[in-house]
Amino acid sequence: MGKEDAAALREGYRVALREALTSLDPVALVRLRGEIQIVSRWLEVERHEGLRRTAASALDAVTEFYRFGLEIGGFSASRRAAESASFYDLASVGILATENVLTAEKRSLMRFLMSGLSEGLMFLGSRQYVAGGEAVLQAAYRTHSLAVHDALWSLATEFRDPDDLVSIREARAAIDAVFTKIDDPGVPIGTRLEALLRLYGLVAIIRCARLLDGLDTLA
Repeated sequence: MGKEDAAALREGYRVALREALTSLDPVALVRLRGEIQIVSRWLEVERHEGLRRTAASALDAVTEFYRFGLEIGGFSASRRAAESASFYDLASVGILATENVLTAEKRSLMRFLMSGLSEGLMFLGSRQYVAGGEAVLQAAYRTHSLAVHDALWSLATEFRDPDDLVSIREARAAIDAVFTKIDDPGVPIGTRLEALLRLYGLVAIIRCARLLDGLDTLA
């Protein structure tokens, strides 16, 4: 397969990614997952192992975002834990414009990540804190909190020079600051879950943007 095949593959993925970033609904996310699976299979056949691992990471991130959105969406529908009927609407994290992800000549994914963490703090600060919660939602939060924490840390370490201790500490501090704010006892469980979904969305978007970068080098 030549560059024409790679270009067609990239364009199909770009279209699916644009649709997912524009709507962030379950249907678009499922389509995006399918396109990533096609990309992953092609990369496996063409023996682009490094980029195939990038595709696998993107697929995992989109899958977790999708699953969490459905899980929390069910909770919110039954008890109105969130302010919006659709938790997917809340995942438009406001820190990655669609055009920046899809058309920027040089995507600074580390800058996107740090901006996203900063946006997370601003989001929490904009919410009125009212203590309260339910056991089921608290358990969901504790479980997913660790998963999101690890996903953000994995991204940060990939984008930082392993020999740059100052840079690594900066990334660690940024992640810790977000979770310290989320874990404040006064933050209601609905807001905590909403914040986690935004962070899940941030991880998924950056992982997908990284795959797009890799496909750009092949086409």
